[in-house]
Amino acid sequence: MSTNSDMAALWIRHRRASNARVRVACFPHAGGAASFFNPWQNWTPSDVEILSIQYPGHQDRILEPCLDNMDELVSRLSPFLSEFRDLPLVLFGHSMGASVAFEVCRRLESTFDLSPLRLFVSGQEAPHVPSRGSKSSNDDEALISDIRRLGEGDAGPLDDPDLRELALPAIRADFRLLESYRPQPIRTISTPISSYTGDRDPDVLPEKAQEWKMETEGSFDFRVFPGGHFYLSELGQEVVSSLLKDINYPDL
Repeated sequence: MSTNSDMAALWIRHRRASNARVRVACFPHAGGAASFFNPWQNWTPSDVEILSIQYPGHQDRILEPCLDNMDELVSRLSPFLSEFRDLPLVLFGHSMGASVAFEVCRRLESTFDLSPLRLFVSGQEAPHVPSRGSKSSNDDEALISDIRRLGEGDAGPLDDPDLRELALPAIRADFRLLESYRPQPIRTISTPISSYTGDRDPDVLPEKAQEWKMETEGSFDFRVFPGGHFYLSELGQEVVSSLLKDINYPDL
């Protein structure tokens, strides 16, 4: 029988630190996995713990059913994150992960009386802003084309027919999740927000990313990095440095 700690380990890949002062929970993009944030472990100080979120049906959870509903995903994940209340908790989400991180933040505040230190939303428009494009999760070729466009031409494993069949179910589910989630009315949180975006992102205009300021009653910071939708793949170390500055590390 699986224990609660076993279930938590499925959802959260945890780089532990004996002298930890803060934890950063990282939420990957649509079709992404916890391993996307592995390099961050090399760019953060030893007293910063990294919690990388792994969605069901992704990577080493490929045999599990994917989740294509935001409420279900947030309901299942939030209780595990709520256990991390002994240290300041930071949430960072990219693209779809930004929307998931925002809803998790809302759930932590409203249900578990836990206010994260800061929420970072990257490469995503605010949830009350209507989406600029309609992405159909029912058309595989359209999905692959959109991933190539956002990834600046590199679809990675989707270029291999065998790997494509393994990867597509999770991608379809993630896009269905986004299709059913947006748009949303403004629902503010008390947690401060930092919004990051790339200046050449084809889907997220800087002024739309800046609309995240409407979603918080706390402070708000906004930064535009050079690059496209996946600007943080090239500028990961700079993004981490900016994150640490925004949370006032090391003077937490």
